[in-house]
Amino acid sequence: MIHKLHSTRRLGFACRLLLFTFISGIIFLCCVALQAGSALHTLSNFFHQPLLIALNLFPIVAVFGFLTLLIGNLFWAGSMTALLFHLLSLVNLIKIECRNDPLVPPDFALLNEAVTATGSYHLELHVPILILIFLFSGLLFLAGFHWKGTIKRTSLRIAASAVLCALFLGSMSELYPSADLYRDMVASVPKLDSGNVPTVFDELGFVYCFLHNYHLYNAEMPAGYSEAEAAAWSKEAIRFSNDSPSPCTPDIIMIQCEAFSDVFDAAVFDYPDGENPLELFHRVAASDQSVSGHIVVSNYGAGTANTEFDMMTGIGLRWLNENSTSAFRLVHRNLPSLARLYASEGYDTWFMHPGDRWFYNRESVYNYLGISDQTFLKDLDGSYPKKCGYFSDEGFGLVLKERYEAQKQHSDHPLFAFTVTIENHQSYYWQKYTQRPATVPLRKSVSEQAEETLSVYAEGIRDSSQLLYDLTAFLDQKLDPVLLVFWGDHLPALGKNFSVYQEIGLSVGNESNPESAIETYSTPFVIWANRSFCEQYDFASRVKQLDFVQGSRISDVYLSSMLYELSGLRGTEAYWDYLSLARRALPVICRGRYVLADGSVTTTLDPKLQAISDKLLKWAYYRFSAERVK
Repeated sequence: MIHKLHSTRRLGFACRLLLFTFISGIIFLCCVALQAGSALHTLSNFFHQPLLIALNLFPIVAVFGFLTLLIGNLFWAGSMTALLFHLLSLVNLIKIECRNDPLVPPDFALLNEAVTATGSYHLELHVPILILIFLFSGLLFLAGFHWKGTIKRTSLRIAASAVLCALFLGSMSELYPSADLYRDMVASVPKLDSGNVPTVFDELGFVYCFLHNYHLYNAEMPAGYSEAEAAAWSKEAIRFSNDSPSPCTPDIIMIQCEAFSDVFDAAVFDYPDGENPLELFHRVAASDQSVSGHIVVSNYGAGTANTEFDMMTGIGLRWLNENSTSAFRLVHRNLPSLARLYASEGYDTWFMHPGDRWFYNRESVYNYLGISDQTFLKDLDGSYPKKCGYFSDEGFGLVLKERYEAQKQHSDHPLFAFTVTIENHQSYYWQKYTQRPATVPLRKSVSEQAEETLSVYAEGIRDSSQLLYDLTAFLDQKLDPVLLVFWGDHLPALGKNFSVYQEIGLSVGNESNPESAIETYSTPFVIWANRSFCEQYDFASRVKQLDFVQGSRISDVYLSSMLYELSGLRGTEAYWDYLSLARRALPVICRGRYVLADGSVTTTLDPKLQAISDKLLKWAYYRFSAERVK
């Protein structure tokens, strides 16, 4: 009896082939079911474009076949293959739900970050699905003790596995990276926008898109690029239509505020006068000491470091790669930056972010960007006010004030400070704060989830507005001139697939409409000057020389060039001069959509504007890949 229980039955070739096909199909269908979108809708796409079936099924078959030949047990190989592909699919689902950003191969380099960061998110881990994944793989593994079937001849197994490896490696070098094939697949799905990467993953299949992204995390050389030509541009003298403002050396404080937006200005909210969470922000922005509008950034819902990169370098992330690239993962050498520019003018430079120094590899990257004086969470003691699991905006403001005072006492140099807040980071659930936030007043009924998300997010916006207001009041009393720049890094991810925005009647996330697409990546900004600056350097005159219409939209890189102009640095560096000139002609470049000087939105450019866009892209690539920086 014991012998019979532990005996292994050998399967015939036909039976093995049928089982191999059946198990491969089940793994494939489960991967589709584990995607964020509708499985039936995805399968419908596959039906209309059968090549998508092959692109998503082949990797499963290749890995399954290779493992079967390697270990000699079809069921054990199926168990390992199922576990691999199903867990990857589940992680992709969780990542999209959490950050509206799919799983891509370079994410594995961030494993330590991801494990640590999970404690900061309100994650839906889909435990029942996780149990089913392990149960299915476990049953296949147990079946391998009872049934066995593989090719007996070792030489044949080696030859077959070599063929599979060659086919898979060949597909990874020629088939999956193909941009033309990818565009064809996107075009095969009606109204699918390639810029909406999470939706593309849902529509074309996770397995195919995951492998397509394997080669995408780099800086792509623009068509017609010449290093010699770009190097020559750096010696150009850029001509403006008005005079350059006189040089000045104000202290400069730049604050990138986590997920800051003006969502609560929407008509759906019913705040009494003076109680909008943005009230204090609007007071600062409406002051005659301010210039304000909206910037258009690289990402929606996540990608804080990408906006940092754009601001610090003047290099638009999407100019180098239109896909969901993490810019900080591309930085491996010294780069020209705003910090280096101001350091060359005699400034002390400082970076502060009350998060972990390893997150997004910030410590290393900011050294490459020219700032070695850095402050992170572990450098701050526990005496600052606590309000949630993140470092509060109130505490952030106190750190800034303390650093400013210390700078004035110990250095004769002006200060360039680049800082990034964290309090209003997702997730937005009732338990985020020590006290439950007030419920947002609305003129229409929304779901309980939307009400919770908006109410918690509003608390963070109120605190961020208070931070800005308190800092301006503090700096307005100082004798030294100060320019303060404040902006949001991206819109918050409110609900799955923009659901909260849809419930409150905003068109955020509608990539098929150019205007809506621009809005999806737009956040507010303000540049504010203290009284000392206004009196010493005629702020109003300098703003007039910007040729900027109050409330207008600009690409995020242009915000740094506006600061460059206000501080009288025109003529200091050709690239920043050209950014200033390009802003006047082509204010926004965003994923194939453009905002023109008259404020209109278009998807096509006339030859003159196209030449400006092309030059910016080539010059940015040169700055990133070839320009030498000590």
